[in-house]
Amino acid sequence: MDLFGTPYERGIAESDKAANKWTPAELEAVDAAIRRCCYFYPEWTADDVWQALGRDFKVTKGLAARLNKAANDGWIRATDRTRKSRRKDQHGHGQRHTIWESLRRQ
Repeated sequence: MDLFGTPYERGIAESDKAANKWTPAELEAVDAAIRRCCYFYPEWTADDVWQALGRDFKVTKGLAARLNKAANDGWIRATDRTRKSRRKDQHGHGQRHTIWESLRRQ
């Protein structure tokens, strides 16, 4: 680990900063979209959250921070697998997303 943390820790810190660009109402919408994914899918990725939010929702890199919060709150668990992004917009560009496992399905 270097003086400024691991690459993962630095990435999460950047995601936290980006999430601060969302209003409280937008943060609640993101959290609600994550919960909807938990209820509807046994496994899913960030693409599914963005789809639930709709194409006009303000995109930031803050989603990783909200996903980690959901994991810490016991809603989801990261699998050891990833999936290439299905998004075709400027933010899709072939990223590999963690596949999340829902822990609170109904």
